[in-house]
Amino acid sequence: MALRQEPLLRDPVWPLRVVRRLPIAIPLSRLVLVVIIAAFVLAMVWVQQTQTLVRLGGEIQRLERQLETVELERQQILADLAVRNDLSRVQRIAFTELNMRQARQPVFARAQPLPPGVSFDLPLWAAPTQELIEPPWWEALVREISENISRLAE
Repeated sequence: MALRQEPLLRDPVWPLRVVRRLPIAIPLSRLVLVVIIAAFVLAMVWVQQTQTLVRLGGEIQRLERQLETVELERQQILADLAVRNDLSRVQRIAFTELNMRQARQPVFARAQPLPPGVSFDLPLWAAPTQELIEPPWWEALVREISENISRLAE
């Protein structure tokens, strides 16, 4: 790599060039015009934000009224359900329309212990999936034969 023999020349005039490129003083009329335009733009933004807030407030009020209507309908449906699930009404429909009759002697079933892994604390779908009774021997044979046939078909 070659070294430079002569020293770097410095430009003593560069500050003058920078000063020439700086903006000159802005006339007062233009400054006033810029301030007025900026104030107008800010006022328009403020008006637009206010309009948006008013529109959203109206939308919120409409949705709150709609929510109240839905809540009233829900209360009405719950009251209707309570009336329809009344025990005397259910018994009357069972005896008249469905031709049911009351049991003469109640029949009680004896409870057996639950299989291991099954509990009343869990819903049925969450119970373990182990088989409670062993499937018959022929079921395993049929499954194996069908798997072999499926493999051959592929």
